[in-house]
Order: sequence, then structure tokens, then C-alpha cells
Amino acid sequence: MKVSEVTVVNYRTSNLLSITKALETVGADVALTQDPDRIARAERVVLPGVGAFGAAMRNVDSLGLREALVTFGKSGRPMLGICLGMQILFSVSFEQGIYYGLALVPGEVVAFPKDSALKVPHMGWNQVGFRRDSRLFDGLRDKQYAYFVHSYYVRANKDYVAGATDYGVVFPSIVESGNIFGIQFHPEKSQSFGLKILENFLSV
Repeated sequence: MKVSEVTVVNYRTSNLLSITKALETVGADVALTQDPDRIARAERVVLPGVGAFGAAMRNVDSLGLREALVTFGKSGRPMLGICLGMQILFSVSFEQGIYYGLALVPGEVVAFPKDSALKVPHMGWNQVGFRRDSRLFDGLRDKQYAYFVHSYYVRANKDYVAGATDYGVVFPSIVESGNIFGIQFHPEKSQSFGLKILENFLSV
């Protein structure tokens, strides 16, 4: 089996160790970096993340990573955003203000409805329904469960939605736009389903 090189971007967010270990489990040679030049040369890039959108983008900008990430996203090489990392792939977020993301995929990040009887954050196991074919789904069955922790979700055109989940509203839990992928749940906490998605990303 060919070892895939994966560059995990350290933009001062949490969850770095667990996603790095998960990628190594499925065969990746992982490099953790804040270096824009290394990102530019990467074979494939993963954007992890837990936390608030505005703080994440301030970190991206203070580290000088925005241009490198946008350039990589437009290069045709595979890019994966996880949880908050998926959200910052989009255009704008309304989490505690208005903040602008990488705009690699059109869409916006909004709060779950306040009038919902469901608890926010959305935390725990929920079902992922496939909406169209995706290279991330090779060898997987529809309607399996994944582990979520988030208070905001993405609104995007259905053309970008590969998988969706219902939590009061139906929201995109997996997106795909050319070489760019995003997953709202935590694959490293989603047992064999999540690990298989990461493995499939290494084959893109």
C-alpha cells in the first residue's frame, strides 16, 4: 500500500493530536505545519478544528496562511476540512459576528434555530445520509452514524452536498466541490465509518 503524505495545518486550534493519530492509523505520513511554503508544496492538506470561526480565521491570518490555503485549494490537489475546518472553507460565518472564510466553497455558516427543542451544541451520534456519489464513500453503506460536536452548521447549494444529517434542520455533514472535501463530524471519533472516510481521502 502506497503511503500518502498529508499536511495537517496547525492554525492554533485543538484536536490536532487525535486527527493526526487517526490519519496515521489509515496509512498516512503526517506532517504538522504552520509554514505557508510547506502548505504550497503539500501533496494533500487537512484542516482540522474545534472552536469558534472568528478566532480560527484570526489565527489563519496572523500566521499568514490565508493566501497559501486559498492557492492550495485552487490547485486541484486534495483538501479536507474537518468540523470547524470544514466551516472555514466557506464564504462567511455569522458566529458571534460576521467573519469571512477562505471562500473555496460558496455558502454560509449559521446557528441552529433557537426555538428548537433540541439541545445545542449538537453533540453525540447522528446519522449521515448520502445525497450523491462521493469518492469519500467507497466501501461504505448509507445511513451510518458519526460523532458530532458543533453549534453552527453550513448552508450551501445542494450541488455541493454529498451527505446530510437531520438535527431539527437538515444540514450538510459532508461536502465535495472538485478537489475540496469537508466533513462536519469528527472522523477520529466515528469508529470504522470515520476511519474509512479518511482512508478514502488518501486515495483521492
